Amino acid sequence: MKRLIVTVGYIDRPVFAYDCPVDRHQIESMLAARGDDIVMTHWDDLDANLATTQGRDVRRDVWRPVALTDADALMILEAPAPGSPFADFHRADAAMRRILALGIPCVNSPRTFLEYPDKRYLVERTDLPFPRSVLVEPADDLSGALARFGDTLIVKPLIGAGGDGVVRVPNDPAAVRAALCRTGPSILQEFLPAIAAGEKSLYFLAKRFRYALLKRPRAGEFRSNEEFAEHSRYEPTPAEIGLAADAVERFGSPSLIERVDLCGDRIIEMTIECPGLKISACGVHREIGPWTYEALDHAIDSAHAAGQTATP
Repeated sequence: MKRLIVTVGYIDRPVFAYDCPVDRHQIESMLAARGDDIVMTHWDDLDANLATTQGRDVRRDVWRPVALTDADALMILEAPAPGSPFADFHRADAAMRRILALGIPCVNSPRTFLEYPDKRYLVERTDLPFPRSVLVEPADDLSGALARFGDTLIVKPLIGAGGDGVVRVPNDPAAVRAALCRTGPSILQEFLPAIAAGEKSLYFLAKRFRYALLKRPRAGEFRSNEEFAEHSRYEPTPAEIGLAADAVERFGSPSLIERVDLCGDRIIEMTIECPGLKISACGVHREIGPWTYEALDHAIDSAHAAGQTATP
């Protein structure tokens, strides 16, 4: 039976274009996997009833009106942080709360974005093997926090932005303070020398391991973002898969598309809202559509089992 899948995120209009190649690759793979209708929408075009006249029917390549409440399931491709230039945060936040209240099946669930808006979990979840991490405010006395680290440490913003604001500094109060965010908390984190051998990103869809990416920083670098590292598909060891799978299970997020970043026997981060799928680097163009549909099927089945129905 044909279903309606609606994505929410960023698209160009009035002349349609995908926000990024990853979105295009994922959607094209889904179109090839099943015959469902897929309509893409932008957060800023949704009215209070979660409807828009500017939905892009990507199978028919036409604009059409669509209401999120008519969808069999939703996909959140991107969501704005406060102050984002890409979409109105408050509008998107209100839309996610309404999606959640109506019980519309969604990948990833709005709960993910509402309950985990930043990287605070790195400090709070001491039961997981994250690097030693401390949350500090701009005006804090740093002496106690810095005593917990070695000669070098990492300073990173609470809300990630593709590596922006992540710096390695000497364990010196002046150097650390100069690297802190000026308007809110920052995370101080121990530096892992093993990063020189590369960071491994393991991707889970519908709570199952699917594929992995090796991100090897270039000489003199420690950051693993694309502009600072070489990215290639990676075959993780059984131990690495076990470590990441255990973290996914214990973390217990509402997400159905997740990424676990490993460095040696430590977990650098878990990205549970909109993990960059790196479809081209890993060569999973054909597989990503069926894997995404497994996550959507799981969301739909869970909503039905809970007796949820979407009504305006």
